Amino acid sequence: MVLISGNICIAQTRTIVNPSFESPSLAIGTVQFLGGQNDPNPVIPGWYTTNGAYAGLQHPMEIWSSGYSGIDAAIGLGNQFNEINCSENARVYQIICLVQGEKIDWSFYHRGRAGTDVTEFSIYDLAGVNKIQVLETATSGQAWKEYTGSLVFSGATGFYQISFEAMSSATDNPAVGNFLDGVNLVFHPMVEFMLPNYSGVEHVGNNLPRIRVKGKVPAGGMTLNFAISGGTATPGVDFNLNSSLIIPEGEYSGSNSVAFSLPLTIYDDELIEADETISFTITGADVGGQLLDANCDGQTLLTTTYKIVNDDICVTPFIITSSQIPFCEGDTVILHVGDVYNVEWSTGEKTTAILVSDPGKYVVTSFDHNCNSKDSILIETKVCDCNVVVPTAFSPNGDGMNDLFRPLNASKCIVEELKLDVFNRWGDLIYSTDDIHKPWDGTIKGEPAPVGIYLWTLVYKIQGEKEAQPVSSSMKGNVTLLR
Repeated sequence: MVLISGNICIAQTRTIVNPSFESPSLAIGTVQFLGGQNDPNPVIPGWYTTNGAYAGLQHPMEIWSSGYSGIDAAIGLGNQFNEINCSENARVYQIICLVQGEKIDWSFYHRGRAGTDVTEFSIYDLAGVNKIQVLETATSGQAWKEYTGSLVFSGATGFYQISFEAMSSATDNPAVGNFLDGVNLVFHPMVEFMLPNYSGVEHVGNNLPRIRVKGKVPAGGMTLNFAISGGTATPGVDFNLNSSLIIPEGEYSGSNSVAFSLPLTIYDDELIEADETISFTITGADVGGQLLDANCDGQTLLTTTYKIVNDDICVTPFIITSSQIPFCEGDTVILHVGDVYNVEWSTGEKTTAILVSDPGKYVVTSFDHNCNSKDSILIETKVCDCNVVVPTAFSPNGDGMNDLFRPLNASKCIVEELKLDVFNRWGDLIYSTDDIHKPWDGTIKGEPAPVGIYLWTLVYKIQGEKEAQPVSSSMKGNVTLLR
């Protein structure tokens, strides 16, 4: 099967970027039309807009600096603000992951330009098609007004557009009205275990369970509480658990989210015994902490199991493969050994997991606890049928995983003809190729394309190893670009 796979890391922030529109900085008393994040030339960090072509841009935003037309930014919020009505009743928005059941506090400032203007603060789905929930209808005259509130999000965990939509303006002129400033979301901290299972060797007591924290922890910190919920190990003999952990004050968001080790101590003894397990559960968090999906992956891991690997006798390594052997020629398989840590492969690598694509014999040697134990595996490959599968997401962030959008794998398909076109959600053609070796790298005119959903069409003629005749067909669909 032709399939692009791998772990897609969503690096989306959990806070509003550029909340007061202070970046980029404008000269005092001026106004500029600048590209939102979905414009081919994005300039304004964080913000997208539905505004159509205007002022030489496909998706412009109108940024004001204090003093222009005698209007200043909201007090204490810098010198700049946004006029939502750039050339039409548009929406400005940011893409945020929301978790079902979480509590969010929000605030923003709104002002009419020539009289009373109306803006809706709402949540749209990721595609920007369906309005999920209206949080506030801001109706303001010619003075800045702060709007605040809280919600417990009841929708499904996933990515959404946090939107401010111009509904009407005092003059009924679609290019005049609805100033916005000081947008703020406060996410109450969420906590969960990072993985459902961990293990470590007894004499080291390493690789302890990790707890993910995401959100804003207030002054004084947040206390997490834990309980032992099962297992075969004996408390006080094999291990000790401190039932609470203080998380320091701070903003744990996006790439700054932090994992803390469980306050667990493993005791080393000289008994020759079987491996033992301990199950732990997060039972509570104070100051508004929430026991929820902190990784926005649709799972809430409140319980984890730790295995104590007895090393009073030699532990023989055992190689596990990530796919069945033989595997498809041209693919890559992961070889992994568990319960050992000090290893060396016949390739010279010294990690517990390696990637291999070539057939042959692979040997791993474990040196844990002064032992010298080995295991080996014979890797074989086979020629697989050629099927066309197009990925639904990719992440061109330079981490070497899912950086490219490609519909076919040349090592399994003989490509006779191919035509791939990629469009933005407004139907503009942004990428086209007739070469299987030239996948889309997630850029538009050499600049990173905005996060979002893109449409594609594919016309092809292929011949697989087992196909008697070439197969011609066409496909269409969408792909989500993540960073």
